[in-house]
Amino acid sequence: MSEITIYSAVVCPFAHRSRLVLLEKGIDFDLVEIDLQNKPANFTEISPYSKVPVIKHGNERVWESAIINEYLDEVFAEPSLLPKDAISRAQARIWIDFANTRFVPAFSNLLRSQEDQKQKEAAQELYQHLQFIENEGLGKLSLNGSYWFGEAISLVDLTFYPWFERWSVIEHYRGFKLSAEFSRIQQWWNAVSQRESVKEIANSKQFYLERYARFATPFTKKVSEELSSAGQVTPQQLQQAAQQGFKSVLNLRSPQEQGFLNDEEQQALSAGLNYANVPLNPSESKQELIEKAIWEIENLPKPVLIHCAAGARATAIALIATASQQKLTPEQIKLKAQELGLNLDQPYLKQFLQEDYSASGLDAIHF
Repeated sequence: MSEITIYSAVVCPFAHRSRLVLLEKGIDFDLVEIDLQNKPANFTEISPYSKVPVIKHGNERVWESAIINEYLDEVFAEPSLLPKDAISRAQARIWIDFANTRFVPAFSNLLRSQEDQKQKEAAQELYQHLQFIENEGLGKLSLNGSYWFGEAISLVDLTFYPWFERWSVIEHYRGFKLSAEFSRIQQWWNAVSQRESVKEIANSKQFYLERYARFATPFTKKVSEELSSAGQVTPQQLQQAAQQGFKSVLNLRSPQEQGFLNDEEQQALSAGLNYANVPLNPSESKQELIEKAIWEIENLPKPVLIHCAAGARATAIALIATASQQKLTPEQIKLKAQELGLNLDQPYLKQFLQEDYSASGLDAIHF
């Protein structure tokens, strides 16, 4: 059994950093891959923040990638991944902080923002950060070497690199290419990408495009001003939903369904969202489920994000709630369903459309 165990996720750039450090230093380690959309029930016992990466070293745990990387560099002294002199080590830590507090948030904001103006602002911010790296970082510190501090790779290089391996994502989804003016960055990127440690765990452009699509494209479908629908949401999307102004989440999935997010309530509450779960119960009638869902929608702070596995059930329930509140006619409901791309044969919508749509019938839903 190896001395070090790292809890990682292949899609996570922060875990990518620490795996690169382990490989660069030649440290033998055990890798535990975590499904971030369905974390183990006891994961907070390993990772207090419920995030990756985390390392276990004997009986000790260390989390947060920048701290993990310095810890590994101190405990496993050779080869050193920080400069020897004090001022250069301070500069390295400044650039690691710059990555964490400036560069990475700008990259993330550009990818996740759905509004054109916010994308433009994020692109401008990222461009300015690249200028700063080109001129103040690589331009002054590398002394024409391949890496941040010359000819020896450092924690700074490994801190930034995972986002450049994912650059195709913002190029594909946001049209943000690395300008030819950033020649030092391109030289550095080429050099790091050819290292054996990097190639050993590198993933393809298509790999990242597929896995980051949910962040780059809208994951919600707006049914009304108060209600939107989605398929299974990730912890990151719960954070995104809160940032977009949602106040509540209604989960229509059963815990027995494959892919059910075990700690979703905890994740939603951590994001500042109210949470309710109305699971599909085969022993109950569809009408009972509709009434339970409508009751939760009525009592949750608005706007509400309603989700299920693929989104159809959630969209149907959101439409039914909207129809009940706005007293829509069957014809209006069918037109709205068509706008939403919702099949009229969706079981819950079909059940609803088979009912009597007199005013009193709609009032009976008690929205």
